[in-house]
Formats: sequence, C-alpha cells, structure tokens
Amino acid sequence: MIVRDFPLAKSGAPEEPRIGLVVPATDQVSEAAFAEMLAGHPVSIVASRVAFENPVVMATLSRMVDDLSRATALLLPGGRIDVVAFSCTSGTVAAGLDAVARAIEAAKPGVPFTTPITAAVAAFRRLGARRIAVLTPYVDEVNEAIHGFLTTAGLDVVEFGSFHLRTEAEIASVPPEAIVAAGRSIAVPSAEAVFISCTGLQGHAAIAALEAATGRPVVTSNQAQVWEAMSLIHYGRPLHGYGRLLESLVPARAA
Repeated sequence: MIVRDFPLAKSGAPEEPRIGLVVPATDQVSEAAFAEMLAGHPVSIVASRVAFENPVVMATLSRMVDDLSRATALLLPGGRIDVVAFSCTSGTVAAGLDAVARAIEAAKPGVPFTTPITAAVAAFRRLGARRIAVLTPYVDEVNEAIHGFLTTAGLDVVEFGSFHLRTEAEIASVPPEAIVAAGRSIAVPSAEAVFISCTGLQGHAAIAALEAATGRPVVTSNQAQVWEAMSLIHYGRPLHGYGRLLESLVPARAA
C-alpha cells in the first residue's frame, strides 16, 4: 500500500495561551462563565473535574483537595498549560491554600495557579477597596470560614448576606436578578465594593446591573479568577461587560 504524505507547514503565529480550569464535579456554572467572559479573546480553556459530592459543607469541601492532583494532571497531559484555575472558593478555604498549592504543583510543576478567594483579595487591592460587603450562597459554617479568610487577608467585612443553600444545583439555580437584589441590599454606605462568592453562583451575570445600581465595583469568584489568570499570562486587553475589574485588565508585569 502506498500512503501519500501531506506535510503541514508550521504556522508562524504564536499559540493561544491556555487556562487549565479545574471545577468541582457538581459545578454547573464555572465553565460557561469562563467561556462567556472570554468570548472573542484568543485564549483557550481546558477543563477537568475534581471529585465532589453534595452537600456544600466544610467536611465535603475539605476532601476535594485529596483528588486535586489527579484532576489537575488531566489538563492536557503532555501539553502546555499556562495557568491553572482551581474553581472553588469555599473548597480553597476549607482545604487551606497551602494544601491546594501542593496538589497543583505536584501535577503541573512550575505552572502558576489562581483560586477564587485569593484572586478576589488581590482584586480588592487592585481596586483600592478594603471595606467590602459579601454575598454568598453558603450555610453558616462555610460563611464563617469565608469571613475569617477575608478578614485575615486584611479586608474589613462591613456587611454579610447569604442564600443559605446546601447543594450545587440549588446554588446554580439562583437567578441573576435575585443576586442583584441581594447585592443591593448588602451594599451599605460604608462598603467600598461588593464580593459575590462562589463559582457555582451566576454572579458574573449580575455584575453589570449591580455595579450600575450601587455605583461601586463588584467582584465575583469567577470574574476574579479570570482577571488573575489573564494577568498571570500577561494578557493586556480589557474584557468588556463584566465589571470595572476586567475593564481595567493590564498585564501583571505592568501592574
């Protein structure tokens, strides 16, 4: 048999940067949120899922890190990943940032990573906001852990509200209109910015309306991760439609 060979000419164009997105197995929002915010931008998203079972409580959240290295290693094995995004705010807090960092480093040595909670803290610093109002979908034990992380990071939480939900399906079903209404309620005069926590919540879809209603910057878990991931890959074009944070995106090296 004679097989004809069709060699391909190598393109001189640079490859698109790749974000490796690791989401909880039950998450229904993160991948779509990343795709929506990055639509029209030359960035690729490669996704993997880490083992998780409801309810969304500290015990189940803290166990997620046990599977994080395996899930991270599945991000394009043998291929290039430019930044890893572990898309779970409460899971990062429950497991501890050091444990998350070790798990990701074991799977993707030398690759920078972002988490929603650390990205949010960095975002508030970038925005010059220290006094924040926080909205979550969590039960109280998770709320207490989130509050503790934020205050330890130097933020002053002046108002805190929650939908008090226990499953990812319930969290994903909260409509953006309800998030806007709750966000307006917690945006007390002393709050310099609003944080909508949880990558499983459709917070990204509420940013524009909530910023317009309150006149203050709004940071959400998925939006903050996109911002930090894009900064880590030195992407300098603004992303429109998802708040002041992404509108002011500049490369990390120029920040």
